Amino acid sequence: MLLGELLRHGEDVLQATSSSARLDSEVLLACVLGTSRTKLLVALRDECSEEVATQFLRDISRRAAGEPVAYITGYKEFWGLLCSVSPAVLVPRPESELIVERALALLESIPAPRILDLGTGSGCLVVAISRELCDRGERQFHCDAVDRSAQALAVARSNAERHGVGHYISWVESDWFSNREALSPPYDLIIANPPYVDPAEDTPKELSFEPREALFSEDQGLRDVKSIISTAFEFLNPRGVLLVEVGAGKRGALIPFLDTMKLSYRFLGDDSVADNFTIVEARATE
Repeated sequence: MLLGELLRHGEDVLQATSSSARLDSEVLLACVLGTSRTKLLVALRDECSEEVATQFLRDISRRAAGEPVAYITGYKEFWGLLCSVSPAVLVPRPESELIVERALALLESIPAPRILDLGTGSGCLVVAISRELCDRGERQFHCDAVDRSAQALAVARSNAERHGVGHYISWVESDWFSNREALSPPYDLIIANPPYVDPAEDTPKELSFEPREALFSEDQGLRDVKSIISTAFEFLNPRGVLLVEVGAGKRGALIPFLDTMKLSYRFLGDDSVADNFTIVEARATE
């Protein structure tokens, strides 16, 4: 069998279950071959070994059952960086790159910034920010990255080491701010990607493969968001900023809570349809 024939077969199998059947097939086959998609596409007339075909078809079956491609390959690209992932962490979403973009803009005029990343998961946010700060020439910054899962912290640490920023980051096992002794405030910036899916919501099958505790939160998906906002300003310096990722369609439910706080805030991102999301940017009022 030629590689091109095998690729088309994988695409056909995935048509019923994936909206990106061709892309999924290319990524999975390239991973099995240990090559890039670009190199795969110029080798479609090459013969395929039995071992490659067997592994590819096994991976296609996993994908057809709903398992995310990133868990099958073991990696996901985020902010141009290849990040290891496992079922202990959420798969990084491209929308979350908006947090990185906004964080870098906020940190541009702050020398030696101190950053706290809550719910670090794979570490994609703090690693991307740290890598960009290094590339800017900043060498005096420090980050604390928090997760309640020791397994998640191990994944995040490996990603930081892979991209050469591990020595800028301290890893803290904590349920948000509970392990206060291990934190080092005041911070100039706190970023957070907490669980924000309402347990009553209908969710895609793919999410059943991801860690439930990192996805779902009570109170319409806002319990953890509210908890973080309520406590964060004890750990920020007076001019510090909080960026919290929130699920789509949650602005209306969150505004009454925000209005009870002594904060100035605004929303970033598109909240208009279900597959979009919102970031809350908040500062303490004078």
